[in-house]
Formats: sequence, C-alpha cells, structure tokens
Amino acid sequence: MHVQTITITMEAQKGFYPTPPELADKLLADIDWDYIETVLEPSAGKGDLVKATAKNAHVNRYTDKRLDVDCVEIDPYLRSILEHEFKETEQVYVVHDDFLTFQSRKHYDLIVMNPPFADGDAHLLKAIELQKRWGGQIRCLLNADTLLNPYTNRRKVLQTELTELGAEVEYIEGGFTYGERTTDVTVALIKITIPQVKEDSDIYQRLSEAAHLDEEPARDVTDMAVTDFMEQIVSRFNVEVDAGLKLIRQYVNMRPYILSNFDKACHFEYTTLTLCVGDPCKAGGQGSVPSVNKYLKLVRRKYWSVLFRNKEFVGKLTSNLCEKYRSMVDKMKKYDFTLFNIQKIAAQMNAEMGKGIQDTIVELFDKMTEEHTWYPEMEKNIHYFNGWKTNKAHKLGMKVILPIYGVFSSFSWSKDTFNVYEAEKTITDIEKVFEYLDGNMTAPVNLHGVLQTACNEGQTRNTPCKFFDVTLYKKGTMHIKFRNPELVDRFNIYCCKHKGWLPPSYGKARYSNMQTEGKAVVDSFHGDGKAGSGEKGYNVVMARADYFLSEPVNKVPLLMAGA
Repeated sequence: MHVQTITITMEAQKGFYPTPPELADKLLADIDWDYIETVLEPSAGKGDLVKATAKNAHVNRYTDKRLDVDCVEIDPYLRSILEHEFKETEQVYVVHDDFLTFQSRKHYDLIVMNPPFADGDAHLLKAIELQKRWGGQIRCLLNADTLLNPYTNRRKVLQTELTELGAEVEYIEGGFTYGERTTDVTVALIKITIPQVKEDSDIYQRLSEAAHLDEEPARDVTDMAVTDFMEQIVSRFNVEVDAGLKLIRQYVNMRPYILSNFDKACHFEYTTLTLCVGDPCKAGGQGSVPSVNKYLKLVRRKYWSVLFRNKEFVGKLTSNLCEKYRSMVDKMKKYDFTLFNIQKIAAQMNAEMGKGIQDTIVELFDKMTEEHTWYPEMEKNIHYFNGWKTNKAHKLGMKVILPIYGVFSSFSWSKDTFNVYEAEKTITDIEKVFEYLDGNMTAPVNLHGVLQTACNEGQTRNTPCKFFDVTLYKKGTMHIKFRNPELVDRFNIYCCKHKGWLPPSYGKARYSNMQTEGKAVVDSFHGDGKAGSGEKGYNVVMARADYFLSEPVNKVPLLMAGA
C-alpha cells in the first residue's frame, strides 16, 4: 500500500515522508542513551522513527530501563496505525494530534522529529520552545531549503535560535531517495542540546540575602582559610536549614490540597506530590510528612563532613587523627553546626594533637630505624651508640630506606610514572613530623605539585620535598636523603631522650660537669666514642637549647580554638 493512500488529512498527504532506517540511525547517532528516559516524537507517522529510537536505545544503553515515548500525529488513520503497532507496549502513547497546538508540562529528555517539509520551521521552533523550559536534546530532519533560503520571518527567527543554541547542522543529499516515499530534497540533520534550566530557589535566595551570604561557588571550601571558611560555612548552614524547614512547612500546609482523591474520609490517603527527606527509597511512604529532625541530622552531617575535610582545619593532624575525626561525622550530626561547637571540637583537636605528637614522632623514629631492619637493604637505617645503661641504643642517619606500597601500579596499561596520590600519602606524615620539630623554620613546598611534576616528567629520583629528597624505586622502596643535619639531630635527641637512652643530665648540665658515665654516652652519641669526641656537638646543643631541647608541641601552629 502506497503511503499516500493510508493518510486522510491533506497535511499528512503532503508532508508524510517516513524516515528511511539508514537516515534514522544517522539522526540518532552519538546519543548517550543512559541519560534518556522520556522521548517525544511530534510527527510520528506510522512509527518508523519511534521504532528506530527504541532499537538504538536498546543497543547502546548499559542499563535495561525502557524508554517512555509520547507520540503526536495529526492524521487519524496514522494514529490508529500507531496505536495498533504499539498496543502491546506500555511505554509508547499517542498523546495529541496537532503538534503546533500541543501543550504539556512534561519534561522530555529527547525530542526526535521528522516534521512535514512544508512547515518544518514552525515544528522545530515549537520543539525548541518546549525544551527551553527544562532543557533537553532535539534531533530533527528538516528540509534544507528552510535554512538555506530564509525568506520568511519565521525562518529568520529559526536561524537565530539555532545560532544562539550552538546547533550542529549537517546537510544530506538524497536521504529520501530510497525511502518508502521518495524525494530528492536535500535535508538538514540538526542536533541541538539545550542545557538544563537552573533556577534559584526563591526561598533560599530570600533567606541568603537576608543573611548577607555571599556565595563563592568557584572556591573550594576545603582550601579556604579557617576564619573565612568557618564564618561562611556556618552562615550557609543556617540558611540551608531555614530554607529546608520552610519548604517542609509549606509542604505540610499544602498537603490537604494534593491528596490523590477527594475522599477526605479515607485515613490512608496518599498525595499526588511527595516531599521526602534523604534517600527516596529509604524514606517514609508516599505522602508521609517529612521528618524535621531527620532533615536536621542530614544537613548537620553534611556540614561536619565538609569541616573535617578542610585542609586548613585538619591540615596539621596526622592521617590517623584525620581519620578519627572523619569517622565521627555520624556522631556529630546530633550537634548543631555552630561556632561554639566548632571551637569545642578545635580545642579537643588541639589537646589530642599535643598529646599525640610525642607518640607520633617516636613511632616514626621506630619505623625509620628498627622496624624494617630485617630487610638487608634497610639494616643500615640504624646507627648504634652506647646508650645510658644499655648497649641497644641507636639513632637515625642522614639517609633512610623505607618500603612503599601502592606507589607503582601493578597494571601494565597504566601510563603514569607512579601513583601521585599514594606517594603523597606516604610522604605527608613524615613531613608533618618534621614540621613539628622544625617549628616552621623551613620554607614551604607544594608536595603535591613537585610529585605531580616529577610524575609528568617521568622522574623518580631525587624529588625535592620540604626537608629531604626522595627517590622511588619500582622494587618497592623509598630512599630519603635529609638536607638539614640539625633537624635530624633534633629528631634523634627528642626520640632518644624519650626512650631513656641519653643520661638524665643531658641538656641540663655542662659537659664538663657530667659524670664519667654520662660523658661516655654523649661521646658515643655526638662523637665517635672516644673520650671528649662528643663535647663539641653537645655544646652546640646547649647553646641552642631552645631549638634542640624544647618540646615540639610548643612549636606547632595549633588550630584556632576560640574567638
């Protein structure tokens, strides 16, 4: 049966050109179907383009979700064919006759169309008007003369719209030469993507203006200075909470008017619109009143989580303390996000950091000396000396070798020289310990930056960090060469005093006033073991006791604990 004989209306008889399969596939190419759920075909004919759309989506979609397709067709007989073709398919519906009079508030992810050649400009402008409300894609086959010969105002408007929207246009000759209804008309294949419309919440905007909240979306809240960060994030928390609570109150007040039917006697009535708190799958039943307390806990959790990721706020903590506070996020959702509570947490962090610094320094000392000496390559990490009442005392030298894990990829396809994240994580805790001891006397180094540069340049040797140079070996070791002998001495003095390997008079008495046994330990620690060999080094320590002998916790710039 000829296609013209199955149409009734004059519009369909003149403009009904079914889309050839090859042209349909070309029209639908490059669509990411995983983001397409709702489709409109505004001049559906007998369903050729609908079938091609379903086929392409099925072949190119990773998930098994089905399309929701609405069809518009002006010809009654073609509508009957559509309804018959898709009567077994619950996802395809004929929703209207004339697309130019079609009105719907539904959002379509994709409009795919082969409109009548005679007034294709009006149809495409209508599609653009629909997609501008929410955003979405349009794929259209149009008579090329509509664009190449803009002699009417409507065609001129269409050209302007396509230019402003950045539409892609490809001209195809002979696209309908072998179709069911042939024509030698050149067609324009048009691809349009209209961004999702972003509207500010009126509730949020009014409250944020009242609170004088300056939005800074370009700044990463994990990098902001602590003072600015705390002031802004507390203000933002208050605005978000107030806006959410107002939305919940408005929903509750509106609820009697959005019940699913008019039977007010029904005690189990649902609503046509549901507002839920948190994951919709885990929320209450349809139409249930949102929980204010649950909403507050979720927002509090969000803001405490951001606080514990701010580099300025937790940057001085060792990784184990960082993890401890990040694991407290669920507990913190019980507490309001206020400056008072933030300052309480900061004070707690200060106390824990001061208490934990000593243990952290000694743990690193053990790791860099005795912990890995059973590896032949690392046995030279230990430098023995005759300690106070022990012959097992040792200290660190200017070079140390440590094992590393995960810094080099085990996958052959990896093109990176090494894993920057793992290398940075390994080195950061070592740097933090020496920052405690250094008292901020050494110029800062962007560790991530130098490691990323080394990785990009294919370098694994002698990467300059803040206190040492690092060489990474694929066999799984890291060689550290310290650049500051005094800082290494500071490290050794602190740890050996903590372990009781230096005499009780160390740092309190002059070398000349020490007992013979004490002098022997100093000679072994600062010299070569010969009598008097350690006096010079010890005198340097005594002359700069504020550096070599002070508690490192007093040198650490702690978190701001109060206003």
